[in-house]
Amino acid sequence: MKVWRNLHRFTATASQTTDEPHRLPMRQSHPIEVDGMFLGVAVEHELGVRFIAVDVRVTEMDQSIWPTLDYARRSVHQLFRSARATQRF
Repeated sequence: MKVWRNLHRFTATASQTTDEPHRLPMRQSHPIEVDGMFLGVAVEHELGVRFIAVDVRVTEMDQSIWPTLDYARRSVHQLFRSARATQRF
């Protein structure tokens, strides 16, 4: 059984608190699909969008950063198509 001690060390002190709560902006995300197959999601990033892959055929692009959402979508589409073309039937 864990005993939780000294938790007060991790709470904000009076000098650390402000009247306004600290809020981070919600990042927008966009699913990326090709032919109805969900391949990943593009998440807003300071430099454009970051692609997070969920399909093994596009894992080469996982965590890559693209200047625009359209650029990311086209690149994922191209990689997915080339991966399907090289698969053996």
